[in-house]
Amino acid sequence: MALEQIADKVVDTDVLVIGGGIAGCPAAAKAADHGLRVTLVEKSNTARSGSAAEGIDHYGGFFPRGMTTQKFLEVAEEMGQPFFDQRLRYAHPDSVYRMYANGQWAVEELEKLGVTMRWTDGEYRFRGCHHPGPFLRVHWQNVKPEMARGIKKKGVNVMDRTMAVDLLTHKGAVSGATAIDTRTGEFIVIKAKAVIMASGACSRIYNPETPQSWKYKYTYHWCPASVSGDGWGMAYRAGADMANFEMAGRGTRFRDDKNLSYGNHGNEGIPAKSINFEGIERPRGLRSADPSGNSEPNYNSFEHLPDDYHKRIEVCYVDERLLSFKIAEERGFDPRHHWYEIIDNRPNQLHFGPGIWTDGDFKATLKGLYVAGDVLHGNGGCFAAATAGFIVGDEVPNFINEAAEPVVDEAQLESLKQAALAPLSLKDGTEPTELEVSVRYVCDRYVGVSRAEGKLREGSRRLGSLRREFLPKLIAQNPHYLMRALEVRNLFDIAEMHITACLERKESRYEHARLDYPAADPALDGMFTFQRLQNGKKVFEMRKRPEFNMALYETK
Repeated sequence: MALEQIADKVVDTDVLVIGGGIAGCPAAAKAADHGLRVTLVEKSNTARSGSAAEGIDHYGGFFPRGMTTQKFLEVAEEMGQPFFDQRLRYAHPDSVYRMYANGQWAVEELEKLGVTMRWTDGEYRFRGCHHPGPFLRVHWQNVKPEMARGIKKKGVNVMDRTMAVDLLTHKGAVSGATAIDTRTGEFIVIKAKAVIMASGACSRIYNPETPQSWKYKYTYHWCPASVSGDGWGMAYRAGADMANFEMAGRGTRFRDDKNLSYGNHGNEGIPAKSINFEGIERPRGLRSADPSGNSEPNYNSFEHLPDDYHKRIEVCYVDERLLSFKIAEERGFDPRHHWYEIIDNRPNQLHFGPGIWTDGDFKATLKGLYVAGDVLHGNGGCFAAATAGFIVGDEVPNFINEAAEPVVDEAQLESLKQAALAPLSLKDGTEPTELEVSVRYVCDRYVGVSRAEGKLREGSRRLGSLRREFLPKLIAQNPHYLMRALEVRNLFDIAEMHITACLERKESRYEHARLDYPAADPALDGMFTFQRLQNGKKVFEMRKRPEFNMALYETK
């Protein structure tokens, strides 16, 4: 069957950007600056999409001007925070370095895009934090509308309410992607010489943080409900290498939703006080001996902090959770006098560690696929997303200039279409949210933060049973629910990679804890886990991470 008969719409472009968040918009903008035809697809609305949809109050991760790499590393060591300590646990060292080294340039590019980087007095406001190097305080309540306007001015073809579903491949290279219009149900084919994946990470294989009893809710610290790991599922099914999917461990969050996120409890250099149920102070960061984290209630208190602190932190945090202040006020919660109950040893989302593996140039193992933002292995946060997006958008023209015209395999396309639209043809079956809740239960109960062989194998068995029995029965009453059904398919792929990696890494290291292997295995020092689909078969490997050669990157 011809391409035009299979697809309801065909879009030709040089570069396809999947995801309109803090990585996708910069990537699209920079590629458009080079005169390329750029199409961006976003399943939500680009003006309010991605992890910074509601806003964000900080931006960091760059070298001070005039500082050499060597001097920066020395300063970071003196701070007790080695430069690569956190991110090199999971990432390619070259990509980490390039994001920090290009951070100042990225700030300038953000301002050109129309993003406000200065404080209300018109100056940059710097402050220190857990990231080495300068850290900007920003009022980013409207960062996404600013980015959306900026890329449209540059001529980017923005397709909102359009969910990318699968990557199209031909002879080991990407040739575009399929997509669904979540309002009309149109099946869209986007032919592209290169694809930039910037669709964010995944929160939703574990239960929401607050409150845990609301199993159908989508309240997550890092990401809004839309971030369901779609890019991970797409890349995995297309055959790209996926790395570090065991690295999702314990977290510390709130038992109930209040007005300040956990990350703001140590801001401005004045930390919250950690106390027990009697109000007696305990060491900050102390975790319960009970793996479930339920041995006793533990709290954070702001009672000891001056009033001007509360005012400063409210000004900062209004950029992220303005609505939370209103909710807290209506419930009678006053952070100056009331306590925040803390969840210790909470299963955390897959964030920072896992992702699509790339080289130092952000190129995946699948030719023509570039990666930026939280979907990238070992990197996360808005600064990493924005900087990587600009770098990729600036370099993709070099690939485009040599790339052949994309070829669409029509047999592959027909198969992908049938799989994508199948839920619309079923009249009776499984609701997407019901099946998603079951996936979350499996990961919470059988993976969690304290893992062991028996639990993981039982979790794998149950997840496999759910996939065989219920995934083919997913129903969608309309295109919007079709989007939810396709998200659940991605969640199954991600949960399977997560459990597999947890089983195969038989040691405890970083964000991975095995009760039956409580110590780190020296033979696995510097080893990353990799997974991919090869000719329809699952492949798992452990490989040594690349070494960083600072001499190649010394700044002057």
